[in-house]
Amino acid sequence: MWIEQRSVHGKVRYCFIERYKSSLTGHYRRVSVTYGKKTPQVVKAATRELEEKIQKALAEEGQAVRKITMQELKTRFLDGYEKQVRYNTYHNGEIFLDEFVKACGPSTRPSAITTVWLNRYFNDQLYRDKRPLTNGTVKSKKGAINLLFNYAVSFGFLSENPMDKVRITWKDETARRRDEIENKYLTIDEYHSIINDCIDRNMQYYADAFQLQFLTGIRFGELSGLQVNDIIKENGKVYLRIDGTMIWKKKPYRHFLSHEPKTYAGLRTITLSPIAANIVEQHARGKDENALLFAINQTAITYDQQKPLNINNANQYLKRAAERQKVDKNVTTHYFRHTHVSVLADMNVPLRVIQKRIGHANGDLTVKIYLHVTKKTQEDFENRISEIDQY
Repeated sequence: MWIEQRSVHGKVRYCFIERYKSSLTGHYRRVSVTYGKKTPQVVKAATRELEEKIQKALAEEGQAVRKITMQELKTRFLDGYEKQVRYNTYHNGEIFLDEFVKACGPSTRPSAITTVWLNRYFNDQLYRDKRPLTNGTVKSKKGAINLLFNYAVSFGFLSENPMDKVRITWKDETARRRDEIENKYLTIDEYHSIINDCIDRNMQYYADAFQLQFLTGIRFGELSGLQVNDIIKENGKVYLRIDGTMIWKKKPYRHFLSHEPKTYAGLRTITLSPIAANIVEQHARGKDENALLFAINQTAITYDQQKPLNINNANQYLKRAAERQKVDKNVTTHYFRHTHVSVLADMNVPLRVIQKRIGHANGDLTVKIYLHVTKKTQEDFENRISEIDQY
């Protein structure tokens, strides 16, 4: 490093200069920083800054690794990731990466994370004694972490991705999946007990919201975002236009209505049964065109005055309602969607029609519920087995 004294607008400035050899051209290039002094402290700071500039330049050429902590890497990655994906995708990735960085240490260097450490990390997620994760959840977490390290390689913070050689021993979840399908939707008796619980406790907005989910199969976020102008009446029928969802953010805590559905298949118009049509018409009465159909303060008639239904609060209520009604299932708002699928399957509605109605292009769980034989279907089959003798 050498120092050149210069005059800038009549003031003395000190330019600290260093050279490095470019891996691309083989020629030497210069980097410099300018200060107003050249005290020992300034010289030390300038040396450090020049080194960082050289490391950055070499890293961009792919010949060096830039220094960064896992916390800083996560922050940089998420800043860009938020602009690339839908909010729900970003939010899930943020949760996974927060947990991962906490586990490996926020001040840890990415280069210190080895494939062996990652194998142990994922193994612990799957097989720990308390709250082990499912294969599906670990696969989602693995995907988010892989994106993080790919970003680190792309921007010179790592020379290679340690995730490339990760090998996970997945669990045999055959029994769990079989049991999960049976317990992912409600029986008709269980459904009615939950609705009656809402009515008994003067939670009419929940009773109507859950009933509409049961009758239409829409997601709770889609339901929370329904507006009066989403009701369509044509040829004596009533339809709902599903083209958005209510989003709740934590940092800072707020909500907004997004007109981007969870998936592209989520853009749809669905036919309403007479009871479903009565529910939406009742909740639309006297409200502005852009007002929400469902809100906690039911008397509010404009969007700005309304307090939207929050999915976390709804799920908390369902948990308590299930306990009161002796429903031995981890009931969430999504159960009404799954129950809708099971009822349509019992009605012999084709799978492709169900998928279009609920906005699933390739819903794995939808297919599993559809193919699962419910008790009612099994009983109907057993009562009709004698008919085979007539063929």
